[in-house]
Amino acid sequence: MQPSRDQILTDFLAILRSLSDDWEYSGELNEKTCLIADMGLESLDIVVLGANVQAQYKQVLPFSEFFAEVGQRELPDITIGEWVDFIHEHLSAQPILESKEGVAA
Repeated sequence: MQPSRDQILTDFLAILRSLSDDWEYSGELNEKTCLIADMGLESLDIVVLGANVQAQYKQVLPFSEFFAEVGQRELPDITIGEWVDFIHEHLSAQPILESKEGVAA
């Protein structure tokens, strides 16, 4: 069963909090928080964040398309809410990342 948008937001905030020690950001996290302008994340941080999201949901998501679209903006930044919407839109019901033994990773 696909998680609700609210559950995805909760999961995403938990992932951000688990990684926040590396990012030196202590402000409030909400749907309007910008990952670059507010949190100061760099491209490698966003790649790590994407990898953690994919591991959370055991899915490969089309981040390259998402980042290409964001890169075309006048201000290339991503809010938490946009990231959650992206996950919700592209998350399918069945896990597709599997380990070598055939069990979901």
